[in-house]
Amino acid sequence: MKKLVLSRLLQLIIILVGISFLSFALVSISPGDPAYIKLSEKGVPPSEELLEKTREQMGLNRPFFVRYTSWFADIVKFDFGNSFSSGEPVVKEFSSALKNTLKLTIFAFFICFLISFPVAIISAIKKNSITDAIIRLLSVFSMSMPDFYLGVIILFIFGLKLRMFPIIGGVAFKNMIMPAMTLGIILSGRAIKQLRASLVEELNKDYVAGEIVRGLPDKIIVIHILRGSMLSIITFLALSFGNLLGGTSACEIIFNYPGISSQVVDSIGHRDLPMIQIYTLWIASAFAIINFFVDISYVYFKPKEQRKAID
Repeated sequence: MKKLVLSRLLQLIIILVGISFLSFALVSISPGDPAYIKLSEKGVPPSEELLEKTREQMGLNRPFFVRYTSWFADIVKFDFGNSFSSGEPVVKEFSSALKNTLKLTIFAFFICFLISFPVAIISAIKKNSITDAIIRLLSVFSMSMPDFYLGVIILFIFGLKLRMFPIIGGVAFKNMIMPAMTLGIILSGRAIKQLRASLVEELNKDYVAGEIVRGLPDKIIVIHILRGSMLSIITFLALSFGNLLGGTSACEIIFNYPGISSQVVDSIGHRDLPMIQIYTLWIASAFAIINFFVDISYVYFKPKEQRKAID
C-alpha cells in the first residue's frame, strides 16, 4: 500500500508539472493579442506605442521561459495573478464559479445514482428479458442524445410550459434542478450500460451460483455482486465526475448557469490568459487527482491483483 501511494504521488507531481508547462505554452502560442483585445473593448484606438506599453504592463513582452518560471513560482504559492478583463484576482473569480459547478455536479450525480443503480440491477437480474431490452434501449437513447438538445426539451417542458422551475439563471436550488436533470439523465444512460455489463459478468461467476444454491438472501447476493463489480463502477464514476467538474458549457449556457464552463468561454473570447490557464490546470489536475484516488481504491477492493500489477 505504501509503495503504491508513494509511486502514485511521485507520478502525480511529475504529471502536474508537465501539465503546467504544456498548458502555459499552448495558451501563450494561441492566436490573438490580449493587449489589443483589452484596449479594443475599452474603445481606445490601439496605437503601436500604446500596445507595447500595455503588453509591458501585462507582462507579455518578457521571454517565454521567464514568464513561465515566474508564473510557476506564483502558482506554487497559489497566486494565479489577476484577470486581464476585470483586474480581479483570478483565484477569487474562478473559485466562485467552481463552487457553483461543484454544486451542480453533486446534484447531477445524485440524480444519476437514483436512476442508474436500481435500473441497472433490475436489468442485470432480468437479463435477456423484455424489461432488460427496454432498459437497454432507453439507455442507448439517453447516451445518444446531446446534452444541449435534452436541455432545450427540459427547459421548454418544465420551464416554459409547466412553469415548475425558473428559466432565469441563478445558483438557487430551483435554478439548479433543470440543468442537474439534464446532466443526470445523460450520465445515467452510460452508467446503466456500464453497471449492467459489470453486474452480468459478476452474475456468471461460480461463487454467485454457490450462494444461490446455499439459499443466501437476495439482498446479500446483490451486495456481493456489487462489491465484485466495484472496480469498473469506481472507474466509470470517477471519470464521469471528472468530466462534470470540467463543466458542461452547452448546459450552462442554455440554463444561464454561472459555472466554470460559461466563465471560460467568455475568457477565451477575451483572451484572458490567466483565467484560461487556471481552468486548463484545474481540469488536468482534477483528472490526475481523481485517477490517484481510483488507484488507491483498487487496493481495497482487489488487493491481491493490485499488488501483482505493482510488482
